[in-house]
Amino acid sequence: MASAPAQWDLEVDVACVGSGLGALSAAITAHDLGASCVVLEKADKLGGLSGFGGGEVFVPANRCMKELGLDDTLDEGRAYYEFVAAGFQSQPHMDKLLATMHEAIDYMGEKAGVSWKACQGLPDYYYADAPGSKASGRYLSVDLFDAKTLGEWQQKTWLTPIMPPGALHEEMYAWGGLAKVTEWDYELLGQRIAEDLRSFGPGMMGFFVKAAVIDRQIPAHTETPVRELVTDDAGAVIGVRCEKGGSDFFVHARKGVVLAVGGYDHNKPMATMFEEMEDWNGVFPAYLDGDHLVMGPEIGAAIASVPNTNLALFYGYQIPGEEVDGRPLWRSSWEGGCPHAIWVNKEGQRFCDESFYKDYQPRIREWDGKKQEQPNTDIWLVFDGNYRERYPLGSFMPGQPLPDEMVVVADSLTELAQRMEVPASNLEATVAHFNEGAEKGEDPDYGRGSMPWAIRLVGDESYPNPLLGPLTKGPYHAVRLRPVSVGINSHGLRWNLDAQVEHVRGHAIPGFYTVGNSAALLDIGGGYQSGTSNSRAITWGYVAGRHAAGQAAR
Repeated sequence: MASAPAQWDLEVDVACVGSGLGALSAAITAHDLGASCVVLEKADKLGGLSGFGGGEVFVPANRCMKELGLDDTLDEGRAYYEFVAAGFQSQPHMDKLLATMHEAIDYMGEKAGVSWKACQGLPDYYYADAPGSKASGRYLSVDLFDAKTLGEWQQKTWLTPIMPPGALHEEMYAWGGLAKVTEWDYELLGQRIAEDLRSFGPGMMGFFVKAAVIDRQIPAHTETPVRELVTDDAGAVIGVRCEKGGSDFFVHARKGVVLAVGGYDHNKPMATMFEEMEDWNGVFPAYLDGDHLVMGPEIGAAIASVPNTNLALFYGYQIPGEEVDGRPLWRSSWEGGCPHAIWVNKEGQRFCDESFYKDYQPRIREWDGKKQEQPNTDIWLVFDGNYRERYPLGSFMPGQPLPDEMVVVADSLTELAQRMEVPASNLEATVAHFNEGAEKGEDPDYGRGSMPWAIRLVGDESYPNPLLGPLTKGPYHAVRLRPVSVGINSHGLRWNLDAQVEHVRGHAIPGFYTVGNSAALLDIGGGYQSGTSNSRAITWGYVAGRHAAGQAAR
């Protein structure tokens, strides 16, 4: 660890490392309690992982859904959270999350100006089978955010190429969801893009960035990676050593450092080790390097984990030439859930419900003990001419030419299999068997079409089963898919109920906090529900900010 310098370059009460939901929630809260703060960001833009995603915040029995007359209770929310956690949560951590969540979310609405609204029509992942699950309203999103109010930060905040710019959740569903993108109101979207009215993750983070750096004038330093924690002789964290403009930049944090740098998706050796995979790719910004799991253990911080088999892992692909911040962009693939498409492994066989990632995510890691391999890590999206006439592939609309280096095309399944280098007899048998059920609107093998959440997102309601259609029309197409993560990792720093990082010997490390995806998933356990990452980031950022400022949350 670094030693304290003879003279600090900057002195504040609280240093927040990162600029996503967790870091900015901590900064906003601490500032409002009288603490001076600074935001230190490695990237050249603010917003972090949160600014790249869907911007959903999962809050059972939230105020917005109650205003809409949607029924929910805290007890039902707890039952659902415990179902998702599957017994791998720390109950005290989950209890405090649920007890503090509404206070934190409402604070950001009332004091930070975040314009929350309930996502109507989007079910919980496991509705209606799981205890306490609900059909609508638990996801919060935000109203359109006018990015012009960010001033000089308008061009220094993340936009996302993987979510439709300018569309609200309820509009996307009303227009038919992802399967019906050709029927969306592009005149309206074009007008909003021209006016820089943001939705989804960029919109949500717009509200938080404005609250922090515009309204509260909290200094934010981009392109300032934190490299080391600075401790005193007793082991307390008293600051950080950054790099700024090619030189060391020491920040004294009198009351604490909040480490909220996300996970480790772009540190491949770390990711493949902790996630027990031969390959690992990240969808989101290329700054998730696992810095928390380097700097924290350097001063004795403990690492904790939950099972990695059921978090948030997808399959994805790259479109030639697409980049984010100088690195190739990985897109997560939802196309396999649409009618006239399936996924097959290298044996040419289906292995999951392609529409519901909570079914296929554990199967990615399946192990074949006889062949000593993971058979489902390198797979193919297969679709036919019916699909090409109706649905998009990434940014390519129906009928648009597809890149030769990305897509394998053939007039027959036999020829397609040969080009894919999978057994032709298996692929033909797989498609024939799938077609037999799809003609009836059934998937007897994996139950595709049984999960309302998947139907809402990628279903085509013009079909008897919105997720099923046979592959009967050439030409046939195949796209190779690989595992891609969205930053929800199984390992993180261990922390206590005040968001303080714990030492390997069990005590809290004074002056050291962690929130967001840098903090191990002790509170939500061994499962995942869209929006829980954002809700826990806001909640524990609020807790950390209060504790660092000397007013611990209840």
